[in-house]
Amino acid sequence: MTQDAALFSQLKDTNGILSRNQRVIARYILDHYQAAAFCNVKQLAAQARVSEATIVRFAKALGFKGYPALQQEIRRIVRADLKGTERFQLTANTKVADRGPLALVIGKELENITALQETLDRKAFRRAVSTLGKASEILIAGPRGAAPLARHLWFGLDKLEFASSRFLSITTEAYDRLDRLDRKACVVVIGFPRYLQELVDFLHCAKSKGLNTLVVTDSTFSPLRGDINLYSSAESASFIAFQCAPLILINGLLHELSILDKARTLKALNRFEALAEKQSYFCKS
Repeated sequence: MTQDAALFSQLKDTNGILSRNQRVIARYILDHYQAAAFCNVKQLAAQARVSEATIVRFAKALGFKGYPALQQEIRRIVRADLKGTERFQLTANTKVADRGPLALVIGKELENITALQETLDRKAFRRAVSTLGKASEILIAGPRGAAPLARHLWFGLDKLEFASSRFLSITTEAYDRLDRLDRKACVVVIGFPRYLQELVDFLHCAKSKGLNTLVVTDSTFSPLRGDINLYSSAESASFIAFQCAPLILINGLLHELSILDKARTLKALNRFEALAEKQSYFCKS
C-alpha cells in the first residue's frame, strides 16, 4: 500500500470525526484493505463486526455518496499499487458467463464510462474548455500508458490549429519547452495508475513557474493535482490500461473547443481538406 495515499491518511486521522464503531471500520480497512476492496456491505459488516448501517454512515462521514463509492476508491488504490504481474494474476482466472472473449473488458469499460457520466464535474470541465481556448500555447505531457491519450488530444488540437506540442516521455527537451512557455500557456498532464513520479515532478515544475495547469487523471486522491482537475475512472481488469472513458472525456473537450469559434474551426478544417485533396492523403473509395 502507498503509505501516503490520501484516503488511508484520512482513515488514520479520525479523531473527533468518526464514532467508536466507525473507527473500528477504519482500523479494519487499514489492516485488511486488499480484502475490503472486494467485500460487499454485508461481508464487510460481518468481518468488522459492525452493522451494515454503520458501514453506510461511515462512508458518508468520509465524504462519499455511499459505500460503493468508498469501495471503488479502495479498489483504485489497490490496483494502483499492483505490479503488472499482480494485475494479471488478479484477473487471469476471472470467470465471466459465456458471453464471448470481450465480455470482461467491455464490462469494465462500461463501468468506467458510467462512472464518468455520473461524476463529471461540469464546472471544472467548462473551466478546462475556457482555459484551453484562451491559451497562447498548450503543452501536453502523457508518458507510457497515457501516451495514446496525449497524442490524441494533441492531434485534435493541432487539427483545430491550436498552438500545441506533446511529450510522450518526460525528457530534457520537455523541460526546455516548459521553460519557454509564457504565462498565458497551459500545461496539460495526463496520468493514471501506476502514477509516474517523473510526471508529478514535471507538473510541480510547471506550477512553480506560475503556468496554468490542467490534469486529466482518475481520482481526487491522485498525486497529480493541477489548477483544474478532470477525473475519469480508468479501473482496469488487465495489466494494460483501460482508456475508453478518458478518451471520451478528451473527445468531449475537443468537441467543446471546436464550437467555441465555429468560423475558426471551419477555416482550419477547410484548409486541411484542401491540402488533403491536393496531396492525395486518402484512398478513393
